[in-house]
Amino acid sequence: MFNKFINGLIFGSGFAIAFTIIAYLGLTFLTNVKFNEQSHSVSRSSATTKTPPQQHIKAPIPFHELSLEDKIKASSVIALMRYEKSPNGESKTIIKEFLKKEKNTTIYYKVGDEYKNSHYPKSQKLYGDGVITFFQGSPAKMRFSTTYHGDRIGGLSDLPIELLREKCK
Repeated sequence: MFNKFINGLIFGSGFAIAFTIIAYLGLTFLTNVKFNEQSHSVSRSSATTKTPPQQHIKAPIPFHELSLEDKIKASSVIALMRYEKSPNGESKTIIKEFLKKEKNTTIYYKVGDEYKNSHYPKSQKLYGDGVITFFQGSPAKMRFSTTYHGDRIGGLSDLPIELLREKCK
């Protein structure tokens, strides 16, 4: 008699567990279907009513796609850096001048410092004489960089460095 009771208890427990799992899966499925139907009905009802269309929020233009004037306006610091060879033969990127530096902008470099965030490995052949780097915010973070050769900035349509200096003032 007691053995029959234990067998019934085990059978009932297994049945309860199976029923709970099936009920959970069924409710999850029905809840998702119902939610999706509501979202479709809302979009259909808004299409049939005379409500104005929602304004689309434009994503900001990536910094590298801005015009030169907009890059200058958006930058808190613009640095002119020159590649120099160290005595051990490695190349370094040295900050030579700040073409633009807004008041109260924190930048963790000064003229004469090595800019260690340069994308050129120290042993790689360098293309150009240096880089122009645009920083944004405070503390200033690098947003755009382009090389120059001689007095021309290749990545800015061969713009003369002197003209960039004037535009930064």
